[in-house]
Amino acid sequence: MPVPVSVWILAARTDLPYLAKTIPHQMRMCNYPFVERVLALDTAPLSGDKLTRYGTGSESEVRQACQALVDAGIMDRIVEIDYNPVLVEQIYEKYFGPEQAPLMKGHTHNWKGSTVYASLYCIETAASDYYLHFDADMLLYQAPDFNWITEAIELLKQVPEIAAIRPLCGPPHPEGKLIQNSAFIEDKRGFYAHNFFSMRAYLVNRQRFAQLSPIPLLWKYTPMWSRFFPKPLQTGIAKVERRIRGQRNQPIKGAIASFEPMTSKRLEQTDFVRADLVNPSAWTIHPAKHSQEFIQFLPELIQLIEQGMYPPDQAGHYDLDLEAWLRWTQLSELKAE
Repeated sequence: MPVPVSVWILAARTDLPYLAKTIPHQMRMCNYPFVERVLALDTAPLSGDKLTRYGTGSESEVRQACQALVDAGIMDRIVEIDYNPVLVEQIYEKYFGPEQAPLMKGHTHNWKGSTVYASLYCIETAASDYYLHFDADMLLYQAPDFNWITEAIELLKQVPEIAAIRPLCGPPHPEGKLIQNSAFIEDKRGFYAHNFFSMRAYLVNRQRFAQLSPIPLLWKYTPMWSRFFPKPLQTGIAKVERRIRGQRNQPIKGAIASFEPMTSKRLEQTDFVRADLVNPSAWTIHPAKHSQEFIQFLPELIQLIEQGMYPPDQAGHYDLDLEAWLRWTQLSELKAE
């Protein structure tokens, strides 16, 4: 009998351009009898770089899109993130500890406008001990004769130091290469061990994940005008900002860091690891940019991924290389003519 697993997908106004396509895709590929399939709707005001995202909809539009997924039977229900200050404090105390939690008052999102509190709220509210999270933009392949969730749960049961587990990052490379931004070790038990936590897709045992407490609170200076410049220029302009603020070597206490680096810091301090399955029968791709071009190509992209197809330049890479996909599909069309 399958182990009970809850799946929660975070959705917000910024996800409107793609969630009607990506979320059904995620459920098809996982192909697991979840005890609940929940859309966690974040209605908090947008901030940071979320203010400039392409195709952001209104709150009513994203509610309608989420309800359509429930009406179609793809998801079971919608749960709105509860920002009751008392509940926020309780959850922060559990995961960040009673000393740090008071310092986080009013900080439900990081300096970029990405959620911190909502991720923990979903874990706390889930109905089963095993909890699966997906960001609404994630793309996933799973072979028909394989189930990554079943394999991941077995590893969670066998390896007590796994705090979170997920499929392989990026489609398999023919030479077995992994192009990662962080160091990792291949564990012979069937996974790559990382000290860097990824919040875009993860499966946890809720009781074990709570053992990470206290997650260290990290501060990040609030960007002023650097976020409005092209990405390649932002780092240099941010340095100028820090000089203006008079804080060259230490962050300003005014905005918290992302959930990923804070949790990653805790992994570094403990024996816990994030595990990525070695098995190439399931893998994920993260679309780092949600441009108009990406949205237009998304239906074809999903169709190709669900068939396990991808361009050679994407192999081993976790972040979507949209240009590689466009070149590859155009070349394939030319050959077919």
